[in-house]
Amino acid sequence: MKTIRINQYVPERKDLVQTEYQVPNSPGATVLQALQYIYEELDGSLAFRYGCRYNHCGLCGVMVDGKPRLACKVKLDSVSEISPLTGLPLLRSLVVDRSGYMKKLQDLALYPQGGAVEPLGELQEDSLHKNLMKCLECLCCVSSCSQHTEGDNSSVDPYVFVKLAQLHLDPRDETDRQAQARANGIDKCADCGKCSCPNGIPIKKAILSLKGNKTVAEEVE
Repeated sequence: MKTIRINQYVPERKDLVQTEYQVPNSPGATVLQALQYIYEELDGSLAFRYGCRYNHCGLCGVMVDGKPRLACKVKLDSVSEISPLTGLPLLRSLVVDRSGYMKKLQDLALYPQGGAVEPLGELQEDSLHKNLMKCLECLCCVSSCSQHTEGDNSSVDPYVFVKLAQLHLDPRDETDRQAQARANGIDKCADCGKCSCPNGIPIKKAILSLKGNKTVAEEVE
């Protein structure tokens, strides 16, 4: 067995409350499996999100020992503490409110826009675009960003930049996604490299591309 600490948001107290749990630490066990065990065997009030359990849905994002991670990917044996994602409104336990982001996406019209599509011939996909399309929309990048402020729509938002970069590199799209990025604060984005993605999305490359330096973006590791 293994002891883990969970910082749960209690809306009635408007604060986080830390609770310790003893969970099985079988070989290969993940943080998500531990959360499922706690809910089913120890504490039915624990609230958390997940869908596929296999790194496809992006719903199980949590803070693991202070870093935003996907619960289904992190092995339990090295974990001490679990908390809700930071920089996002809290609902209950480990659940964050994603509704504000969905509204922001609607306002940005994040789908290819343009006239009639001409035959493209042999399919060729930009390598950066291909990598950006692996985004699971887990919002972990938002929690990793030192420039993002919860509730401030003018603050830096790396998730929005990834979505805009996807379309900026899409040959079917005719909307000025760079202008949208500037309107959403990309010029405030510091060159700190702190934004991270648990699935390896190259966020810095996306930002450089939107800033108009696609060549440098392709060279950034």
